[in-house]
Amino acid sequence: MKTRRQLIQTIGAASLASLTCVGRAQAWPAKPVRIVVPSAAGSPWDPMARHLADRLSKVFGQPFIVENRSGGTGLIGMDQVAKSSDAHTLGIMFMPHTVLPALVAKMPYDTLKDIVPISQTQWTYNVLVVRSNMPVRDVSGLMALARKSPGKLIYSSGGAGSPAHLMGEYFKQLTGTFILHVPYRGPVAALQDLMGEQVDMMFASLAAALPHIKSGRLRAIAVTAAEPLEALPGVPTFTQAGFPQFDVRDWAGLVGPAALPSSVVERLNVEVGKALSEAGLEQRFSQMGVYLQTSTVTGFGELVKKEIPKWADVARRSNIKME
Repeated sequence: MKTRRQLIQTIGAASLASLTCVGRAQAWPAKPVRIVVPSAAGSPWDPMARHLADRLSKVFGQPFIVENRSGGTGLIGMDQVAKSSDAHTLGIMFMPHTVLPALVAKMPYDTLKDIVPISQTQWTYNVLVVRSNMPVRDVSGLMALARKSPGKLIYSSGGAGSPAHLMGEYFKQLTGTFILHVPYRGPVAALQDLMGEQVDMMFASLAAALPHIKSGRLRAIAVTAAEPLEALPGVPTFTQAGFPQFDVRDWAGLVGPAALPSSVVERLNVEVGKALSEAGLEQRFSQMGVYLQTSTVTGFGELVKKEIPKWADVARRSNIKME
């Protein structure tokens, strides 16, 4: 049995440890914080990352700096987040990160153990776009052209396992067509070559494709949403085009390394919610094809957990592998 002195010493030690942990959390950030966007500059996730960096810098009193680290369908950038032992590197996670465990034999990090969810930030729809001089204006016309000339049409994507790749292969399965796939180092380069007429089509992020659709450099065929979007008047959903299976939403959110204290995670979750609730912000982002969505820490974590097996099944059935 412990003596009164021993009990007092034990309680004192525990209190000191608790205060130390709290002190560390309150001291965060002790230096500038990086927000890694695992894609090239100008990607659909850039505007959100930069908005958060600006708002969080003001709240926490330290610079939050956006850094683009493309490659490996987001693997390279997220690996930097996972390996941030000082907990001063955050990242933007998007749907392809939940596909990677099914595509990479030796993942450099564990998505569920080495990454902590902070908050979802958005939904992003994908739109099937073709080069502006292509002689098709709807899904039926595209299918007819693809079947007439198997292997002649080419679709681009931001890399193996990216949303554009998954949707492209799924589209081929559903329509019984043979369309070649050319992966790029990120969606920006994939879109550039589509506008340069080096490829024929792409299941692009609406956020990235919308300016080029409005300018006439790309033609929208159908969108992966349950209802028609105000941003794309006259463009049908895949359901309206006869393909209800294409009601697919891409997503993104803020994450951190496992070393990030839980109290900091909760504080960041609250501040992200405040940053996304500003007047006029929802309309501004919707015009870019980004639909704001916040969540609890747990809610975002559950989304990530559900996405991993879902996309693993799609990748397996489509025989998609990292190239």
